[in-house]
Amino acid sequence: MRPAPQVAIKGWAWRTPFGASIEHVTRQLLAGERAVRSNTRFDAASYLCSVASSIVEEPTLTRQHRFLRRMGLFALEVAREALHYSGIPASDRVGLFFGYGGLRAHWDDMMPAFEHQQSDGDGAWKRGLNLLHPYWMLQHLSNNAHALAAEELRVRGEGATFGGANAGAQALAAAIRALEAGAIDTAVVVGYDSFIEPETLVDLAARGMLTLQTEANVAAPYAQTAQGFVPGEAAAALVLQRIGSGDGRELAYVQAADGADGEAAAPSLNTIMNLLANLAQGATLIDGAGWAQPAQDNAERSALAKFTGEEAMLCCTMSAMGQLGAAAPLVQAIALAEQLRLQMLAPIAGLQQAADGPLRPLTSATPINTRSALAISMGTPGLAGAIRIDMS
Repeated sequence: MRPAPQVAIKGWAWRTPFGASIEHVTRQLLAGERAVRSNTRFDAASYLCSVASSIVEEPTLTRQHRFLRRMGLFALEVAREALHYSGIPASDRVGLFFGYGGLRAHWDDMMPAFEHQQSDGDGAWKRGLNLLHPYWMLQHLSNNAHALAAEELRVRGEGATFGGANAGAQALAAAIRALEAGAIDTAVVVGYDSFIEPETLVDLAARGMLTLQTEANVAAPYAQTAQGFVPGEAAAALVLQRIGSGDGRELAYVQAADGADGEAAAPSLNTIMNLLANLAQGATLIDGAGWAQPAQDNAERSALAKFTGEEAMLCCTMSAMGQLGAAAPLVQAIALAEQLRLQMLAPIAGLQQAADGPLRPLTSATPINTRSALAISMGTPGLAGAIRIDMS
């Protein structure tokens, strides 16, 4: 297998359940806080899973709000902020890579329009189609935020949109390859997703993936009592360049790999191991995928231990923020880079008694003296992503 190339991170931004400040969110992670609360997006009392890790703030309304829903607006915000942070001017050598959770029919749009329709279509307009936003199809497009970001930021280089639960890892890996090939000089990579809308809550709960516990009783991933994850949401962006390019200011270095095997639920042990083959050398810190399913948690720990050794330390950003879907790898990249900079690794939020198995799941913030870390993210069907973060 070809070695995964390494590139420099020159800028970043995020919107998370803990807020938008990199420093504040890192403090929350190191303190072992959990952004788990009752679902604030809508009344979810009748749903099997009524808890969520949601972004509290609302996006700034701009002229793009006609075409984008809430998470798309967050995606534009983080793309704009990350590029500004990097100080890199827009040009036809800057590429834009988006990872989005996928094309979904938003129930809050569709249900009022269709609940009174008849099978023969008689009076369809008056029976509810007139309630649809005139741009409702544009608001559903997977590449909508990508196109609008390219127009607003005047970014004209090669790029792509990826959809699905692993789209953030795919976008990151593709951007790195484009930089390696010389197709572009700078890549803006954006991942955004939400698991807390009605359509995703129903689907994930039906597949037995979500916690059914109350806010006070939610078990952490890798715990003996783990019984499903908390749905979350986030948007994050990274600006990447080849190492040594530009002004030399490099926040961290990143490598990425993605894969899929078609399994109905979690990816197989072999798929995870294949991703790690070119990334895990010398790494002793891992940010786990945190599905909070005992069988999958143990399989993940076993796969990692074959590369890192059984005493490698295990943290889990997803335990603190909830599962973030397509946004997960980018959020993990920022979180790990900051923890490596501070030489402190965050605990697995909410973990009291870890299940037996390899690796050392952390229950408190721990000083470290290493300059690299791995992160694993997963999705369905059989999707996996891996990143490695190194500091200079």
